[in-house]
Amino acid sequence: MVGADLGLWNRLEPALAYLAPEERAKVREAYRFAEEAHRGQLRRSGEPYITHPVAVAEILAGLQMDADTVAAGLLHDTLEDCGVAPEELERRFGPTVRRIVEGETKVSKLYKLANLEGEERRAEDLRQMFIAMAEDVRIIIVKLADRLHNMRTLHFLSEDRRVRIAGETLDIYAPLANRLGMSKVKSELEELSFKY
Repeated sequence: MVGADLGLWNRLEPALAYLAPEERAKVREAYRFAEEAHRGQLRRSGEPYITHPVAVAEILAGLQMDADTVAAGLLHDTLEDCGVAPEELERRFGPTVRRIVEGETKVSKLYKLANLEGEERRAEDLRQMFIAMAEDVRIIIVKLADRLHNMRTLHFLSEDRRVRIAGETLDIYAPLANRLGMSKVKSELEELSFKY
């Protein structure tokens, strides 16, 4: 890994101390793959895009999720944003990581489609669909970690987008975190949303 990229790995690695060495090696390989896949992409903040998947992985590690879930957090945008084939993820990281990444991508697309209708009354239906369609609760946990990091960096967006995303977070994501018993995540999502 090159110098600047090593800094991000060095930031994440201590949070993985609870994992066995072979599990940490899997997460490190996922980091390398994600870093390469996102190379040249930038966030609205101007930072390299890889800072987002690393932040998502840090949130997941803080929840002491298993290696497959942390790896999926690092890889969660590679299908949609980088054109990586699901088969490539499975070949390199196994069927569980592929399932989590594909599931998170589907949940994101489902919400975007449903949100086009703009009906607030659909919030409860969407929460139920998210839970029902997630054959693995880790899919929703990765989605919540993704949303939490996006909320932490929301100030880089326009005011109208901040307000819309904060509303979505209060309607959908904070209640989901609450239902999953993730009170710290729920509280932070609410606190960040109320700012906007």
